[in-house]
Amino acid sequence: MCRICPRLPRPGIPPSRQEEAQEHIRDEDLVETATEAGYFHPPNPSKTIVQSAPSHDGAATFAAYEVFKDTPEDLKPEDFEAAVRPLRPPFGIVIYDTTHTARPFRSARLARAVFDRTYWYRRKRNHRPDRVEVVTLPLPQSSTDAERAEACIRHHEEEIRSRLLIPHEPEAVSWFLPERIMDSTYARRILAINRLEENDYDEEVEVASWEESISNEEYAIECEACMNPEASRSGSFLCIDWQPRKELWRSHTGRGYKPDMDKEIITPCYRFEMFGNICMELVDAVEVFYNHFVPDGVLDLELEKARRG
Repeated sequence: MCRICPRLPRPGIPPSRQEEAQEHIRDEDLVETATEAGYFHPPNPSKTIVQSAPSHDGAATFAAYEVFKDTPEDLKPEDFEAAVRPLRPPFGIVIYDTTHTARPFRSARLARAVFDRTYWYRRKRNHRPDRVEVVTLPLPQSSTDAERAEACIRHHEEEIRSRLLIPHEPEAVSWFLPERIMDSTYARRILAINRLEENDYDEEVEVASWEESISNEEYAIECEACMNPEASRSGSFLCIDWQPRKELWRSHTGRGYKPDMDKEIITPCYRFEMFGNICMELVDAVEVFYNHFVPDGVLDLELEKARRG
């Protein structure tokens, strides 16, 4: 069940009829547009591109996603954006690089590496298109995991608001940052790299020293990555969940939400070798997103709600 629909009022529809309207509303024009734009199926044959993404405060952010293989890249910025915007998936995964060495060049490389090297993990759930964004947010080396999580959450919540208010609606849709629309515990999840070990020559080689860890598929290594994040020679990341769905807590735990027992924010830490599995979890609702959230107008209502303030 989509966890967003119950809280979104339908403009002009009495509350008593909103549930009925929810079952029948379907924007066929949007379905046709989304299908033509490639939202329902990834391009084929394809290639991965990395481009700058919007940022409310100028933090260098890069998005990786698939476009058709023959999409030209040697265009003026405005022409390139016009060519790729219809292909940009509105379903995005966000990763923050919070290490003190975070920098734009590496963020762009991280976006491509995570997108390409976790590709088949993400496609185990569904073959619908998605994009991976990496945000450059360097924090002091002494920052605790809790401090990193708080900084990322503050930044991400501002970015969500900023993206919803992008004036050109098709562009706003293409840069959408969805909730975990099927999760009954926490509404939001982002990832935050808190340690990344690199070699001095990483920027000069085709494959950086940390990249291969992202795509490791050995079960024993994945288990170790879950239990002992400090042991990785490549790095580790936080899986940050917040905005608990308190009204649904009982359906998941068998009891109501208790502030003294349950947390507003949880931040388990994993080795780089767990990137694939965690990214697979992040796309668990991608089919519902494209079969319901987009064509049934829920995304449109999110945009409209933000614009109404």
